[in-house]
Amino acid sequence: MSDTDMAACTQERLEDYLTRSGRELQRIAMQDYLDAAARREERRAVGRGADQVARRRAEPGHTRQLLTTVGPVEVSRIAYRAPKAANLHPADAVLALPARLHSAPLQRAVVHEVADGPLRSAREALARATGQMLGTRQLQEIAIEAARDIRDFYDQRAGSAEEPSAAVGAQGRHLLVLSIDATGVNMIPSGLRTPAPPRPAGPQPPSAQLSSKERTGRTRMACVTACYDAAPAPRTAADILPHDATERAERKKGPAAKNRHMDASLEHSTITMVTTLFDQAERRDPEHLRRWIVLVDGANHQLDCLTQEAERRGVSIDIIVDFVHVLEYLWKAADDLHPTQPTRATFVQQAARDLLEGHAPRVIADLHAHRRAHTAADRPTPGLNRAAAYLEAKQPYLDYHIALTLGWPIATGVIEGSCRYLVKDRLDVTGARWSLPGGEAVLLLRTVIANGDFTEYWQHHMRCEYQRTHTTLYQEQLDIAA
Repeated sequence: MSDTDMAACTQERLEDYLTRSGRELQRIAMQDYLDAAARREERRAVGRGADQVARRRAEPGHTRQLLTTVGPVEVSRIAYRAPKAANLHPADAVLALPARLHSAPLQRAVVHEVADGPLRSAREALARATGQMLGTRQLQEIAIEAARDIRDFYDQRAGSAEEPSAAVGAQGRHLLVLSIDATGVNMIPSGLRTPAPPRPAGPQPPSAQLSSKERTGRTRMACVTACYDAAPAPRTAADILPHDATERAERKKGPAAKNRHMDASLEHSTITMVTTLFDQAERRDPEHLRRWIVLVDGANHQLDCLTQEAERRGVSIDIIVDFVHVLEYLWKAADDLHPTQPTRATFVQQAARDLLEGHAPRVIADLHAHRRAHTAADRPTPGLNRAAAYLEAKQPYLDYHIALTLGWPIATGVIEGSCRYLVKDRLDVTGARWSLPGGEAVLLLRTVIANGDFTEYWQHHMRCEYQRTHTTLYQEQLDIAA
């Protein structure tokens, strides 16, 4: 820095120089420490592995490379050898070196970048932050390896302690809300549950929507679940859809989600995810003392899985179909019934208020009457037909007047937001097509980060990696700790 060439440098050039040289200084310090550790390593009389082979031949100076956040370093250690047996390096266990070329802090940095954005963006971000250039395939492999213990982590944590919200729920002060949804992810052919349909033979006509046709049949559904607590917040229909300024000014807020836990998977089916969701709920309310509210968008398969799982566990659940989905069907019916915007809005407002006030049979009857009148006049009504069929099929789950009076939530905003953040914001980026292992790993990593459990999970993952990489190689753990 005292060189004459640096005397007139700008602050930008100075900062860039210090960043580069500072990283190199840290790398040299790390290399010096590893070299000193190699000189201090004491030779053992024998290295005995889990294969029962005694390795009595010790050769110092065996090296391996390690890529760190400050640059590449070389680790030298003693290798214990025997004919027809793999070498053992006890010093690797002492330093807890990873099996991969990349150090644990570098892998941790990769995980955050890969979970946050596309692989190429992650590669560039890592190069800016650490100066290390990794290939996209390396990034993907690191992410897949980093996610392998997430399911085991949650299973172990669930078995070791009760959920913190269970005590609150035992007093009956909070609702226990469960929700489930699914959204499609564009996959490569090997990642699909069933083979993609073959493309028609022969030349294809030109189309402005060619990209959309390419995606047909090439998605796999990612199932997302959420479990959270909510204090009851009684409301009325006027709080949801106020008629005038007075009602709008007096609106009450709905139940707020607390202690939210999300889960998501491309690999597991809806049945498996529902089972996991109920496991999470029972950890919060093992004695079934709380009111279990289930919010769905009306998918029949999800409803069947939920009711069957509830019956199997002997727990009573109250299923509510998302009110926002109902509104979407009402708007489709209004498009067929009313040609102008003011009358469409008036129709939807009145029908929605009737549903909120418990008049679902009347709304359904009115829709069928409109449908019959339009059919007689030979006017197509696809939106009206769908709305009438949907509301009639979901009528048992439209008790909004009861839900509002008791303070239950009636919208799936939590699970919709979870789907958007966990899946769409990352796995649905332009041009992305996923393998099943890669998509599942990114989804799990985003889930554990969103749940606020990543720090604890990473410690668990490092313990599992140590067990797989080092402990299992030796006959006795004392051989490692000595």
